[in-house]
Order: sequence, then C-alpha cells, then structure tokens
Amino acid sequence: MSIYKFISHDNPKISSILKKILSLHPQEINLSLDRIRFLLKKLKNPQKILPYAIHIAGTNGKGSVATSIYQLQKLSGKKVHVYRSPHLTSFNERIVIANKIISDESLYDALNYVYKINDKRTITFFEFFTAMAFYIFSKNEADVLIVEVGLGGTFDATNVLNHKKKTCIITTVGLDHKEYLGNTIKDIATEKSGIIKSNNFVICSQQNKKALSTIQKFTKINNCRTYFYGKDWYIRNRKLFIEHIEVDLTKLSLKGNHQYQNIGCAILACYKVKYLKIDNSKIPDLVSKIKWEGRLHRLEGSFKKKYPDIDFWVDCAHNPLGFKVLSDWILKNKINKIFIILALGIKKDKKKILKQIKKINPRLLFLIKKNKFY
Repeated sequence: MSIYKFISHDNPKISSILKKILSLHPQEINLSLDRIRFLLKKLKNPQKILPYAIHIAGTNGKGSVATSIYQLQKLSGKKVHVYRSPHLTSFNERIVIANKIISDESLYDALNYVYKINDKRTITFFEFFTAMAFYIFSKNEADVLIVEVGLGGTFDATNVLNHKKKTCIITTVGLDHKEYLGNTIKDIATEKSGIIKSNNFVICSQQNKKALSTIQKFTKINNCRTYFYGKDWYIRNRKLFIEHIEVDLTKLSLKGNHQYQNIGCAILACYKVKYLKIDNSKIPDLVSKIKWEGRLHRLEGSFKKKYPDIDFWVDCAHNPLGFKVLSDWILKNKINKIFIILALGIKKDKKKILKQIKKINPRLLFLIKKNKFY
C-alpha cells in the first residue's frame, strides 16, 4: 500500500488539492529529474535564484543535521529556509520560510498556483512538492537554504539545485530502500553521492569502508574540498575536533551517541561555509537549545501526569541502522521493563529490525498493522 495514500491535511481545502496532486502519477516513487525540470522551467526556474544551499543526503541523520544547522543559524539571528520530508505531526512542517513554518493560506495558494501551471501533466507527488517549495523560497528572502534529499540522491527531485551555490553533507549510509537504490552499500552510497557536483564543499560523517571509498571517488572526480570523519574531524569524549579547533559538546541537548556526529557535521558547516558563519564562541551553549521532536524524545504533559511512574519515549527509527542506534542507547542507559509499540512500512527489513529489538529484550512488543494492533 502506498504511503502517500495516508497524506492528508486538517484543512479540507489543502487535503483536497493534495489528493489531486497524488492522482497525477500512478506511482509514489519513479526516480527521474525530467518531470521536475519541465515544471521548474514553467515556473521560470526558481531553483537558480535560491540562497546558498546545504544539501544533505544519507540513510540516517539527515533530519538531525538539518535541524541542528537550522537552529544554530536561527539562534544566531539568521533567516533560514528549510525543505524536509517527511513531517512528524503537520504537513506544513516540510516547508520553513525564513524561520517560520508555512501557513495554511500560503501553502494552499502555492499548491493551487503550481497545480495550474503544471496543467495536469504527469509528475510524482514529491517532485511536484519540491518544485513548489523552491518556487516559494524564491519569493522570500533568506540567508541560507537547507534541503534534505528525499530518496537516494542522483535522481532525487532536490538534485536540481544550483550546484555552484551549495555545500553537500553525506550522513551515515546504510541499507534501506533497496528496491530503489540497490542491494549493496556500494550501490546505495553511489546514489547518495549523486548530489556531489563540481567543486562542491563536502562534509562526510563516519562511514564503513565501502561507502567511504565510493564517496571519496565522487569527491575526487568532482575536484571537491572535503572534510571526512576520522581524517579531518572527529568526536572524542563529547568534544568535536576540527584541525586545531576543539569544541565542547557536553551541553548537547540531543540524546544518543550518534547525535554527536550529526551535530559535528552541523558545526563543521557553520565553521567552514562563509554563508553560515556565526559566533563560534557561542556554539557550546547554543547546542543545549536544539530541539528535535521524535528522536529519543521523552513525552511529558498529559501522559506523564496520568502515569507518573512510566516514561514514554518516541523515536523515528525506521531501518536496521536506526534500530541499532536505538538499542545501543537503551542498553547503555540500562533501561529495562520496556514495552514497545512498533509501526513499520511494508517494505522495511523487518527481520534485521527485530534482531536489534531482541537485544533489548522488551517485556511486550505491539506490532501495528493498518492502524490496528495484532
């Protein structure tokens, strides 16, 4: 069942037009750049006049890196556009315009306008929405643009950005979406590396050997300036080391050891990309203010009041690599008496995910199927 069949909006007018867009293409994913380029041309190529972009690809960590850069910039007084997917609770979360989540009114007007311009031509939902986001960003001023890749890289709709005005960040690469990206780490790393263009600045998180060699090959062919984890920067004892610079990360608000590398990518970008320059002396305090819901996120409020002796946590792990990070954190923190409610997409690697869950030995595991427990 297509995940896009569950796309809806509280605003009935927006929900209605989202369904119209979904009907423009029979498949939820059909990787190509031809359709979006055609639509962007009809929109007078807004992607060519966007602010300097930070383009983020990878299997895990894209959202954390994007959020960290966004909030570091915002807390420093910068205006930032952000394009991300998927959303957590509200569809509008996918588009941030100059530090503000897009309003229902602006979203509806933009959807309508681009729908008319597209004139019912075949295009996937993500391609349409990406073109619309770029059009909106082109009409509003900002200091920088942060863009998460949707799927892969080479033929992802976001890979139409002006390559002369962007930095690339490659987060950890693992096995996911094999039906679209390939069955090996090398295949998937090749697709992720497709966002790397001539003379880009590239920041790379920790990778296994096959992914690393693949990414290095792309950066060499494209004559890129690079910062690779373990060679040019690293994390040790909750500190970030960049060349001769040492950054204290002990106040980091994000939970999990994996978040130190993610914040490392974000800080490195702030240090090395001139469009992102901020007061570096403030970074140790700024990292304590970063908020990222749904990632090792403890729920408070009514849940905690009703059940004061129970901790409720939410995490968006959705592949074996993500569940390894989650299980490692649970074991390290010696959390026991665990009850898990698990919902997974139908194409996820359930066997490997359940193998990670087995490590933490939950007392009870609820599996959700079509919004029902079984």
